[in-house]
Amino acid sequence: MKILKVLVLILLLNSLATHAQNRSPIAASVDVGTAFGSDSWAPSIAYHEEIGPQKLPWLRLGLGFRAWGYYGGRTNLETARNQGFKDYLEYRDVSVNGLSFLAGISLSFWKFDIGANTDLLALTYGTRRHGFYEKSIPEKPGTGSPYYNTWLSSKPTLFNALPLALRDNTGQSEAFVRFRAGRTLGIKLGYVYGRVTYTNRKINDVNVYLDNKQRHVSKVYGLPYAALAFAVGH
Repeated sequence: MKILKVLVLILLLNSLATHAQNRSPIAASVDVGTAFGSDSWAPSIAYHEEIGPQKLPWLRLGLGFRAWGYYGGRTNLETARNQGFKDYLEYRDVSVNGLSFLAGISLSFWKFDIGANTDLLALTYGTRRHGFYEKSIPEKPGTGSPYYNTWLSSKPTLFNALPLALRDNTGQSEAFVRFRAGRTLGIKLGYVYGRVTYTNRKINDVNVYLDNKQRHVSKVYGLPYAALAFAVGH
């Protein structure tokens, strides 16, 4: 009977060991860095977890969160093309802060990871800004005629989804190369592709539209990016 108990125990331990070996390893990391340009910058802190299939150890799929901001100087935010043309508002500066849920993919070779990630959902907020609607009065004034050559109040969009694909949303995507300099520290270089979108605020409870019947104005930006990557749980 004792021998049987020992055999059962050995089988259980062997089963647990085999299960542990078959599980895909999960790697977690915190990236702290910023994207930067001549008159704009976009700092961020991201936490992400990556998992790789045992049969494809060089492939990593990940999910995570990113806290970020974008701060730019004088710029024009444009509407989507509608009725054959775009319209725009001129801003002295723009700013937005966000918290995003992201997904990513990367390929690992030796000490290098090459990958990309993008926001799936984002909650963004920012200071109310005023954009100047500069417009020469045409022979046939459009929808925005009551607001020609005036400053219009607007704020960043609040709830956002898939900003890489959907224009009237705010968020970021990133392509990167990460070098694992040590067991817990890495250096990350990349490129941030982002979109910032503002929505015109109502005046006297009436929606404010520009000439092509759009309330949202946006800008796509691209900035080089550098960060330190800290491994978590090692």
